[in-house]
Amino acid sequence: MDLTKAFFIISAALTATFCQFSWASDGPHSIEVFTDSTFHEIGDKGGVTVYVIDRIDQFQRVLSKDLSTDPEKAKQEALHRFQTMDARLSQQLENATNGLVKAKHYGIDRYPAIVFDGEAVVYGVTDLDAAKRGYLQWQAEGSR
Repeated sequence: MDLTKAFFIISAALTATFCQFSWASDGPHSIEVFTDSTFHEIGDKGGVTVYVIDRIDQFQRVLSKDLSTDPEKAKQEALHRFQTMDARLSQQLENATNGLVKAKHYGIDRYPAIVFDGEAVVYGVTDLDAAKRGYLQWQAEGSR
């Protein structure tokens, strides 16, 4: 058997194996949760991206708390607070910003919202398992 033929057979076998594995998946490939800081029930589930989209508003309230009434002095105080924020807060702000951009992209107009595979949105549910069951049922009904 020549090398080209052997490579083709191995490639075909690997492709079939990987395609079969991905087709056998029993759930969504991506889950994104859009929520605010009042919903604690969602928790941290592996493979789920959670966006806490009201974090920017919270940060603005903290940033502007007890600022000077003098506009120039208030500007300096706010700048100092912004420059000294820790990495955790910076990560939370990045998460909120990314969440707002994604929510706009998906057309999400309220929360909590759970997006499956970038194509289906479940509103008002904070139980991921219940939302996933609803999504899978919707998928099954659509494939009939």
